[in-house]
Amino acid sequence: MAKGSWNALDTSSEVIPASEYRDKITVQLHSGDVTALGFGESAVYGEGILLMVAGDSVELAGALSRCAIHAVCNVGKVSSGGYQTD
Repeated sequence: MAKGSWNALDTSSEVIPASEYRDKITVQLHSGDVTALGFGESAVYGEGILLMVAGDSVELAGALSRCAIHAVCNVGKVSSGGYQTD
């Protein structure tokens, strides 16, 4: 099990690296603006899985959980969150 934190800006960036050994991951928004997530590719604001308010989370299992995770916020905004793997 691993835990960590991430920060997102208004340009898509990798916030959690890929891991071939990961079987499950939970990603949670702790504070800030609406955040879009991308799995194995750049995140696009307003598309895909969105973490809307603090406390929102998504849990992924299998092949998708092993991808690098990217995040992006709206222009001029920031957000932060955390993750936990199994």
